[in-house]
Amino acid sequence: MGRSSLLTHAVGAVLGASAVVPSVLLVRRRTANTTALAGAGLVIAAAIYPAARTDRLAGPAGARELAGLVAAGLLATAAAGAGGTRGRRLIAAGWASHALFDAAHDTGRGSSIPAWYPAACAAFDLVLASELWRAD
Repeated sequence: MGRSSLLTHAVGAVLGASAVVPSVLLVRRRTANTTALAGAGLVIAAAIYPAARTDRLAGPAGARELAGLVAAGLLATAAAGAGGTRGRRLIAAGWASHALFDAAHDTGRGSSIPAWYPAACAAFDLVLASELWRAD
């Protein structure tokens, strides 16, 4: 990884970690719908990648992004159904796994995602996952 690429990822990570503050404050309020809101957010986060495709989801990258979106939807549904600590931890695991997806994402030719975005998203995902996991 070159110096400018490393700087791009570092700036993205700082932006993502900063952007998560409102979500963390929401989790700390411990409302009854925290898990449902976090699940809806996960589905939205997963939808960004396929929505940013310029090649109409053709090829393996598009298929991975679509599979990630479906998985996020299924996990959000399961977490909302489980409720309580179990549901919140399921959705926390979903956010943490989305960070892994971000790390492996190829912004290549078929995506209009900027180079800094996956690092920003991963940082956001991990901070939120941590907060959801420990909230009680």
